[in-house]
Order: sequence, then C-alpha cells, then structure tokens
Amino acid sequence: MLLSLVLLMLAQDVQPAAVNATIPGLPSAIELAQEGRNAEALKALQKIVQQYPNDHLTRLWIARVHDQMGRPDLAEPVYLSIVLEDPRNVDALVGAGVALLQEDQVDAAIDMLTRAEALTPQNPNVLTALGAAYEAAGRDERSLTYYEKVAAISPTMPNRIALEGARKQTSHRFESQTYDEQYNGKIEGTRGVDLAGNFRLNDTWRVFGRAQVQSKFNTDEHRVGGGAEWRVQPSATLTGQALVNNNNRIMPQHDYLGRLDYGYHRATWTAIIRYFDFFGAKVSMASPGVTVDVTSRWTFAARYAYTRTTTDTTGGVDGNTVDLRAAHEIKPRFWVRGGYVYGVDNFDLFTVDQIGKFQANTVLGQAQYIFPSLTSIVGTVSHQTREGGIHMNRFTFGLTQAF
Repeated sequence: MLLSLVLLMLAQDVQPAAVNATIPGLPSAIELAQEGRNAEALKALQKIVQQYPNDHLTRLWIARVHDQMGRPDLAEPVYLSIVLEDPRNVDALVGAGVALLQEDQVDAAIDMLTRAEALTPQNPNVLTALGAAYEAAGRDERSLTYYEKVAAISPTMPNRIALEGARKQTSHRFESQTYDEQYNGKIEGTRGVDLAGNFRLNDTWRVFGRAQVQSKFNTDEHRVGGGAEWRVQPSATLTGQALVNNNNRIMPQHDYLGRLDYGYHRATWTAIIRYFDFFGAKVSMASPGVTVDVTSRWTFAARYAYTRTTTDTTGGVDGNTVDLRAAHEIKPRFWVRGGYVYGVDNFDLFTVDQIGKFQANTVLGQAQYIFPSLTSIVGTVSHQTREGGIHMNRFTFGLTQAF
C-alpha cells in the first residue's frame, strides 16, 4: 500500500521547471497542464514540438501530461529520449525512473534514479523516488534510509508520513481489538478481545502469535495460535495462520488460513482459503478480493467469499458473502471508511450461529487516526440485520503500535 501511495504522490508532485519558457505558446500550454486540462495541454504541446523538436522543456511537459493521464508507458520513452540527448537532465532522469517503477521495471528505475542522485544528492524528489524504488525491490532497510534523508532535508507532511510508513515496514508491531455486540430482544450481547504480536525477522519473513477471548451466549471461550508471513517476492506475500482450542463450542475449534497478497500497479489482489472446524460442523471458504488505490487519498475494495458447510447429517450448505468498502483520507493521518456486506461481515469473528446459508446485511463506518509515534487507533460502528427480525450493533476499538 505504501509503495502505491508514494508512486501516486511522486507522479503528482514531480514536475519539470516551467521557467524561461520563451517558445511561443509554451507558457499557456504549461498552464493548461497545471490546471489538469490534459487533453488540451497535450494537443498544444505536441503542436509546439513539431516546430521545436529539440526543445527539452516542451518534451518534458509532454511526458508529464502522459503521467497525469495515467500513461507511464507513453511518458517513459519521451523522458528517455531527453536523457539520451542530455544525460545530466535530472527532471528527465527522475521522470523516467518513476515511469519505469509504475511499469514494474524496478532494476532499470533504480539505475536511472541512481544517476540522478549522483548529480543532485540532496534533491528530495530523487531521494523519495529511490525510497520507493528500493521498497519495490523488497529492500526495506535501504528504502528506509532514503525516506529518512528526504524527511530531514524537506520535512513536509507527505515526506514525514512516507517515512512513518517505511518505519512500519521495518518494525515489529502489537495489535489489539476489543468489541461489543448488542442484539435486540432477549439475545445476550457478545464481548471479546483479539490480541496479536507481529515480529519482523528480515525483509522476507515475519512471524506472529495471536489470542482471542470471547463471551457469547453466556459462554466464555478462547483460542490461540499464530503463523508466518513469507514475502515470496517484493510484490507477493504468503500468509499462513492456525488458531485452535478443542474445547470450543461457539468459536471454531480449529481455524486454518492461507492467504496470498499480490500487488500490481495500484491494485492489491488477495486470495484466501480458510477452513473452520466447529463441534459437529466443518466450513470451507474461498475468497478472492481486490483493493485499488484510485488516488493517494481514495481507496476502494471488493471481496467475495464462498462457503460450504457440512455436518454428519447434511450433504452441504452453500453460503455467499459480498463485501464492498471505500476509504478516504480527509486530512493527513485521518482516514474514514464505509462499507456494505451481505453475508458474514467478519470471518475473524466467525461463530457457530453464522454457519450455513447465513443471510445478513451489514453497514459500517470507521474512523482511523495515525500518530507520528507509529500508533494507530481505529473505531468502527456496524449495524447488521438478520433473518427473523434480528438486529445487531457492534462497536469495535482497535489499537496498533509499531516498535
């Protein structure tokens, strides 16, 4: 997530200089580009370059407009053509490096940006791009050094937040979540807590331990376990987890999870398989999903889950879940989220009353604030309606501390 957000910020912020524009029509074309009128700007710039094919500033802005239109494949050759003619043109080197990163050509991007660093070692745009490039290469420690440099040179809010994100990548973390569910009628409420410690071993491996305690239907239960995260390649991570307690009757006795996360450009694709063993019932789940960073401040996510429940007396009951969510950064560090879920809204809180063909509609709202201390607090309110006129309100508070 951090990488895609940094690339979005770079693509928005790295602009060629617009000074000394003496070619007729160029200042107005640049103004169109700066106003976001990309189609008009591109048409005007291409007309100018036909008359002045050797003007690097015009060509830089053509590449810049391609970037703004989400076309790094078209921007890259324009930047590279300038680099071939002027190997010391830092704007073209950085532009080419960022475009190559967006095309997943990480080694070529690092080479281009390293050349820019040799020319301007204190340039914030160069350092930020190198931080993103080494992150894309899976070299988190090296990436962190560049984010630290750029934050020291230019301590703007985006640069500080990028640094905090890089520190989280190289840190351990403690996670806690407490929740309270209230039902209408005579159904007893549910209370629970979910605790986890996640420890980074190196750029490739993390391990974690987890414990859940829950009071539901006048019954106190718990389960414990853990797992590991394996970064197979910089853009792909495999996660395995097991949570167990043979004495449970409401929570699963056994819960096994396998998950693959794969990042491609602005999207992160997820595939989950999960197996729940309840007392007398077994549930298998398969769930694909995707999260898309539409802009640096807007994110959308969609997930589908198919479940099949079998017991000693039934041949199998199918269940379906559709989960749609959106997130928006209102201001730096402060995010709000909303969502709608048909089916099981949270498989981490999956209990025996939700197995089989569980039909429910859930709407939720969430607010998150991320402190400079790498502390994140999250509050969530959910309202669920079930068959039979059952209503449930869940209040959740989460805390994550990186260290």
